Amino acid sequence: MKKYLPPLRCVICHRRRPRICGGFCSCGASSWELEPHEPPAGIVVDSLDVSFERLRPMKFSSVLSEALGGVVLGLKILVGGSPGAGKSTLCAELASQIAEELDGEGYWLDGEQNKTLVQELFQRTGSSSSRIKLVGRRQKAGAKIGWREALQAIPSYAAVVIIDSLQRWATSVAEQTLLLEQLSAMPHTVLVVSHFNKAGQFAGRIGNEYDVDATAIVKPKCIEVTKCRWTLCPRVVPRPVMAMEEGAG
Repeated sequence: MKKYLPPLRCVICHRRRPRICGGFCSCGASSWELEPHEPPAGIVVDSLDVSFERLRPMKFSSVLSEALGGVVLGLKILVGGSPGAGKSTLCAELASQIAEELDGEGYWLDGEQNKTLVQELFQRTGSSSSRIKLVGRRQKAGAKIGWREALQAIPSYAAVVIIDSLQRWATSVAEQTLLLEQLSAMPHTVLVVSHFNKAGQFAGRIGNEYDVDATAIVKPKCIEVTKCRWTLCPRVVPRPVMAMEEGAG
């Protein structure tokens, strides 16, 4: 493959010419210089032809981690599926392992169920919930809070954050976009549970899938990864029998 070479410019008449042309300009001059180019002020232009830090996934023994080929800490994962497919259950299993491995705490933003039902999600896969903190929809006074207030309860050192679910915390399409944009600016590893619509696709605007780093679709017998920044996809990974029989949520 030939290496790209920027065009030259005549130092006399300033005509441009490709490097494959002869040595003289049509004005008779034979002195050439690289055509200068400066990006607009404030625009950052970097070269990719340098050493860089690759996205290195950390492997966990959970079903969701296996399907994704591991998890790159700090990135955002959208987990979708039909009701009862096991989305929340698989997120609970992975969140428990991330918190344990990093010796930290996970924060579960519960917009769907209640404390007892969230605890049950962990018991289905034999996962520990001891490192998971629950952020509910209601304050002590009984007033309902929104996702903006809920995110303020998450400390910067949290090992993992679970949003259950995107549609419950952000009912409108515009709010879902804002929530995902806010999550992308956070340093945490985030698992976002998303409902499916009647067409069997992620509910909400299609852009939701573009605002995250990976998308996993939970089905009764498998997990289909349709997007992943660190693993080749699409890829389909079978679910263990136990997960298929007991998974729900």
